[in-house]
Amino acid sequence: MTPILHHYDFSPYAEKVRTMLGHKGLRWGSVTVPSVMPKPDLVALTGGYRHVPVLQIGADVYCDTRCIARELDRFVPAPPLSDPAHATLETAIEAWVEGELFWGIARWASGVNAETVDAALHVDRARLRGKAPPSVERLRAVARRNLRTVRAALPAVAGLVAHGRPWLLGERPGRADFALYHTLWFLSAFRIDCASALDPYPALRAWMARMAAIGHGTPVTTTAVEALAIAAAATPGVPAPTVIDDAMPALGTRVAVRPDGYVTDPVEGLLVGYDTDDVAIARHDARLGDTVVHLPRLGYTLVER
Repeated sequence: MTPILHHYDFSPYAEKVRTMLGHKGLRWGSVTVPSVMPKPDLVALTGGYRHVPVLQIGADVYCDTRCIARELDRFVPAPPLSDPAHATLETAIEAWVEGELFWGIARWASGVNAETVDAALHVDRARLRGKAPPSVERLRAVARRNLRTVRAALPAVAGLVAHGRPWLLGERPGRADFALYHTLWFLSAFRIDCASALDPYPALRAWMARMAAIGHGTPVTTTAVEALAIAAAATPGVPAPTVIDDAMPALGTRVAVRPDGYVTDPVEGLLVGYDTDDVAIARHDARLGDTVVHLPRLGYTLVER
């Protein structure tokens, strides 16, 4: 079964997964998704999850890059995206990079480019956070404040590659590398390139070049209609064996799952599996038939319906 990635070109988290697919050397279907709502085909597939990227393998749908990475390592184990010997440190670096560092870079680069992108993007992202649409002046002010944060963080970022080895932690790129790469990649995602902030750090620039050289594997343009037809014709896989966790609802319970910190529709369905990392939600749709949507436990709220 060929994996299908639902994404758009300037999404940094999509770039993270595109590079993971390149690391795996995979051929994959590429479905371009609108960068702002409405996204009717995507939410039909996910049951409400609107974020990008989403990985589809037949009738199984994987949301969030952490969940996607785990599935890619199950789908094609070699080369791995994570080294068990460095799992704890990878998790810590990924959490810091995609938390504090990413949002500083995203607010700075987006604010610098406040007038170069479609105004609908600013409106959509503010609505996603439950806020009023920002003015260009406010976006510029936010950019200035976050530039201070970025400049304060970059020496620590450069320290991650100061050891002189090709990759952050091991003999091959791992989760920490992919998390840092897409975060710094976003500096160049818009018309006004902000990557000159990396110029004082030549080792970091060289590491970025090694990451970029991984490429994206072999993407094959696929339409949303084709992807949904593939889901409709497939049968979702049996969820992995579950752990025993008495804090979780019983299997078969109707639940709703949504990402924390966003104003967005939840994914609703039957809880059919979970482990320490992810949950599996079975859905039935008149158009698609039976699907299973997989989401992380951390960073998401699950409630019984």
